[in-house]
Amino acid sequence: MRYLHIFAVWPILATLPALATTDFPKRPIRFIVPFAPGGVSDIIARTIAYKTADSLGQPMVIDNRGGAGGTIGASMFAKAQPDGYTLGTGNISTHAAAPHMYKKRPYDPIKDFTPVVLAATSPNLIGASPSLPVKTIGELMAYAKTRPGQLSFASSGIGTVLHLGGELLNVMGGIELVHIPYKGVVLTLPDVMSGKVHLIVDAMISASGHVRAGRIKALAVTSAKRSQALPDVPTVAESGLPGYELDFWLGVYGPAGMPPRVTQLLNTEVNKALKATDVREKLASQGADVAGGSPGRLLEILNIDLPRMGKIVSAARIVPE
Repeated sequence: MRYLHIFAVWPILATLPALATTDFPKRPIRFIVPFAPGGVSDIIARTIAYKTADSLGQPMVIDNRGGAGGTIGASMFAKAQPDGYTLGTGNISTHAAAPHMYKKRPYDPIKDFTPVVLAATSPNLIGASPSLPVKTIGELMAYAKTRPGQLSFASSGIGTVLHLGGELLNVMGGIELVHIPYKGVVLTLPDVMSGKVHLIVDAMISASGHVRAGRIKALAVTSAKRSQALPDVPTVAESGLPGYELDFWLGVYGPAGMPPRVTQLLNTEVNKALKATDVREKLASQGADVAGGSPGRLLEILNIDLPRMGKIVSAARIVPE
């Protein structure tokens, strides 16, 4: 009879470790953004983190760790304890572009991370200093061809999708724009506005406000279709470079080996935040589209863009550092 009691209790005991994960989170979650404050990754991360924290019942503390095209911050959360208490944003720059920019990869963009959710996508914008005498991509091509190596473009760092966006212009347009990397897109703006740097490639979500204020002149967006945020700005493709398309995307990641139940809980809560009206409206007003879905959707877009970014690096003849 004693043994019968033991067997009767065993199914309950067997479920205790699984049930314990439902107590997550018990303390604040560190959310690493591998870029400086004020850029597209920071804006999206803060928007979804604050909303997700409300439903989780614990703060999500933003920790900006910029530098080296986002690889410094991404390396930090790749190496963190896989318990769900350290997350980070990974995007097309850190996970698809940067791995091709270094002879020794700082991390494996697939093996070293647990995908949680694809958060948002956004077209990039090619903008110009107000003093640059061009209004369209066609005019820029003509102007740049007579001034090889004399025009510059700013980006948020070497190996970012913004860097490769300018290099793709060089390759497809047959021009020679000089890349000027910064440690964050916010730092580029004064130099572009003043004309010290002629052009900028930036994500729509961080550039649209400056365009509306007249501080940057919008030449084109990099998406296949025009952006609702700036509907009068044509695409690069319709401006004379058919086939040019290079959008921004951002996902939430954890370190490799996170417990599946924790990953699923985080996926559910971030998806809930992305469906909130205020989150959707805030991101849409700045040109970004919320995404959401399963962790597999984030992995799928990475598997598409990882080889594509490698082809751009090769075509632009960029030598990995």
